[in-house]
Amino acid sequence: MPGATSIVENPVPDFPQVDVMMTHGPPLGRLDKTFRDKEVGCEHLLRAARRCKPRLHCFGHIHEGWGAQRVSWNPSESLDQDWRRHVARAEPIAVDHSKMVEESAMHVDISSSSAVKPLRFGKETLMVNASIMNLMYQPKQSPWVVDVDLCLTDND
Repeated sequence: MPGATSIVENPVPDFPQVDVMMTHGPPLGRLDKTFRDKEVGCEHLLRAARRCKPRLHCFGHIHEGWGAQRVSWNPSESLDQDWRRHVARAEPIAVDHSKMVEESAMHVDISSSSAVKPLRFGKETLMVNASIMNLMYQPKQSPWVVDVDLCLTDND
C-alpha cells in the first residue's frame, strides 16, 4: 500500500535472492478462485512475489485452484499500483490428463534445457497451486514435479 510501513520481522527478500517461494495460500488473482468464482488470495503476497520474482511460487489452500500458470511480471518498478497491474500476462500450463495419470504426477520443465519454453528468470514466475485434496478433502489431485534451474552461490 502506498505510504505503508512494513511491520514484518522477516520480509520476503528482494529479487534476485529467492529461487523458490512456498506459502500456504495463493497470491490474489493467481489460482485462487473458489467454487463460488471468488478470488480469495492475498494482495500483499502478490506484491511480495512480484518484488522477489522467484522462479517458482508453490502454494495450496484453495483446493479448487489446483493448476499452474506462467506469470509474466509487469516491468514497471512501482509496487504501489493496483494489484491487477502487477501481472502483465498469465499463461495456464496445459495438463495432459492421460500422461498425468500414467506418471502419477504432472511434470513441468521450465529449466534452461527445456525443449518447450525455459523460464525467463526475473521476468517470469511459475505459480503452482499444488493442492492435492479436492473440495471433499479427498486426495484426488495429482502432485506437481517441476524441473527448474536454481541459483548457485560461490559456496556451491
